[in-house]
Amino acid sequence: MAPRPAPTYERPAPDLLLLSGITTTMTALTLPLPAPSLLRRWLPSLAWILVLGGMAATLLLHIESVQTARGIQGGFGFLFQPAGFRISESLLGVTPDDPYWMSIAAGLVNTLTVAAVAIPLATGLGIALGLMRLSSHPLAARCAAVIIAPLRNTPVLLQLFVWYGLLLRLPDVRQAWQPLPHVLLSNRGLALPALQGWLPYAVVLAVALMVGWRARRRVGNPAVYASLAIAALAWALLPAIHIDLPIKRGLGLQGGWQPSIEFAALLIGLVVFHAAYIADIVRAAVRAVPIGLVEAGQAMGLTPRAVLRLVIAPYAARVALPPYANQCLSLVKNSTLAIAIGYQELMAVINTAITQTGLALEGIALAVAVYLTLALALGGGLSAWNARNTRHGPGDTHGARLGDRPLWNAADGERRPWRGKLASTAMAVLLAAAAWALLDWAVVRAVWQGGPAACANAAGACWAAVGENLPLLFFGTMAEADRGPALAACAALLAGIALTLGVRGLPAQIRGALLIALLAVVVAALTGWPWGGALIGPQRWGGLLVTLILAIAALAAAVPLAFALALLRRSGSRAGSLAAAGLIEAVRGVPLVTQLLFASFVLPMLLGGGVSKFSMALAALTLHTACLLAEVLRGALQAIPPGQMMAARALGMRPATAYATVIWPQARRIAAPAALGVFVGAVKDTSLVSIIGVFDVLGAAKAVVAGTDWRPYHVEVYLAVALLYFVASLALTRVARRMETRGG
Repeated sequence: MAPRPAPTYERPAPDLLLLSGITTTMTALTLPLPAPSLLRRWLPSLAWILVLGGMAATLLLHIESVQTARGIQGGFGFLFQPAGFRISESLLGVTPDDPYWMSIAAGLVNTLTVAAVAIPLATGLGIALGLMRLSSHPLAARCAAVIIAPLRNTPVLLQLFVWYGLLLRLPDVRQAWQPLPHVLLSNRGLALPALQGWLPYAVVLAVALMVGWRARRRVGNPAVYASLAIAALAWALLPAIHIDLPIKRGLGLQGGWQPSIEFAALLIGLVVFHAAYIADIVRAAVRAVPIGLVEAGQAMGLTPRAVLRLVIAPYAARVALPPYANQCLSLVKNSTLAIAIGYQELMAVINTAITQTGLALEGIALAVAVYLTLALALGGGLSAWNARNTRHGPGDTHGARLGDRPLWNAADGERRPWRGKLASTAMAVLLAAAAWALLDWAVVRAVWQGGPAACANAAGACWAAVGENLPLLFFGTMAEADRGPALAACAALLAGIALTLGVRGLPAQIRGALLIALLAVVVAALTGWPWGGALIGPQRWGGLLVTLILAIAALAAAVPLAFALALLRRSGSRAGSLAAAGLIEAVRGVPLVTQLLFASFVLPMLLGGGVSKFSMALAALTLHTACLLAEVLRGALQAIPPGQMMAARALGMRPATAYATVIWPQARRIAAPAALGVFVGAVKDTSLVSIIGVFDVLGAAKAVVAGTDWRPYHVEVYLAVALLYFVASLALTRVARRMETRGG
């Protein structure tokens, strides 16, 4: 047997021995470093808090000094003074001798009444439109799309004016419509039967249901019987409920519940506007349902309606609940637009109190506190409901979704061909009748030119009201000498918008040069340089020029501010992140009307006066748009893998360079569709500046219909303005869809 070779050992390399020794020595000699002290960790946060607190205190002291100089004593003591004005319509009886807090409470009750009635109606109408949009019947789907598009792409304030004008054209009380027994509709509003004495029964029923629900799992059926017994005892002891019916008497109505024409216009406008958004939410939620769940339900022998009720609806409800909650919050905030049509809700009452007392800071602070409380209460309730519905997980999240597959099986229509054909025929006849009536009013019998006398006996639309007042709509109250430069500036701005959104295939350098040239034309037209013309300042702007400059300037200023807020909220500084989050959530939770009134009342105090209304409106719109856009950018930044920044820093890039060249291009592509949605909302929000007296296109339209000659034709004027917003919003929407289909 051959001898085994002696084992050989390789001597480690000297550098490896050295490295091993160094490592061993460091391991042996390294001592645990002390943890950072609590003061060192919280020192930057405390510095931020002190700085922000000092700035806030300085501003408050400055505002108080301005109010004191005007002879106004600050504080909330005014709440206990007599208001001196009447609340014309409220469930709470308030007189002018009652204090301000009772009037504000009555306004809050009006806001809650609008929300309580509008949210269920908007939900039902939105679900119906969403299911129509998903229908396999092409006529129903296209009809729903035609209804939704103009509602989504025109400002809600403009829609309120249109509905208000249409309701004013209803017959008077003596010839009121009666679509249902004891339901009367006239130009004074709606008259409905009213239940008297229902509130105690509602309270007892709510308590009984709460007791029975909480005790049901512990003691079983006896608790349910006990709650029913409580309700029956209350029914026997409480006074009887009686129905108060509205009746015609003399030149008016008596009895029943008679909401005003302003309440009806606000209710209809909010319901149809938010129903259009809820319809898209329903459509997207149903399309997100996995096909496997639907096929499993069909394999169990469920009918299409049972599949819709037991499979599709529960899953779609969990998907739709978060955006639906946003729509409910938006509806509550949009109720502040009642200030423009004369309905006395919370913001209108607070605005009246500010005007009478001069306490702008206290009134706005009160409004902010109330609306933030409403937002937290409603959002918290819907979040709890969402958490309860999603506690079992999302279920099947893999595989194909319903997507473009029709909601109802086409075979179901084949089994009942005569019913499907009958429904299609009836729908076609109704649509044809509605289309002909609209065409007859808008084109065939319309009056296109002439004065008010030419429209007096016309049976169709009076488009002459638009043609005769085009100078006022375009230029507002600008002088004749200023209209030529204003027209050149408007043309340059529109050309720049078309160049940015509509031109494809143009090199970036050429497009940038053209945009700079168009901007130079705008600046030259408004400043009079270099040909020595007169300077046209913001105080003299009006009409279309105000709307265009306001929208473009607000969007241009909001983008860098939104990026800074998004970065600050994602920063490692705890105080900076909390400050950015607090600002964003406060601005998002407060209605834009409240922010505009804050800018109108408080900014002149901070800046010492001399601030134009245009500048105040621009500041409010910029901050509002920036906070909405900051959340979109924050979501896009979160979608970028952290390794991108690490790789950029490993290549030696500074953080600013890495963000500019690596992170920002990716975030821009991800956020583009949602950001353009924010831009569409910002363009529509420019219509709200007329509330604080900025003479934009909508303000010019209000000036047209304010005159006695053209007042009967306000619907035509507002429809013409709505067409302008519709075209602008539709163009931005098309760009968003194109970028989304191309993947950014």
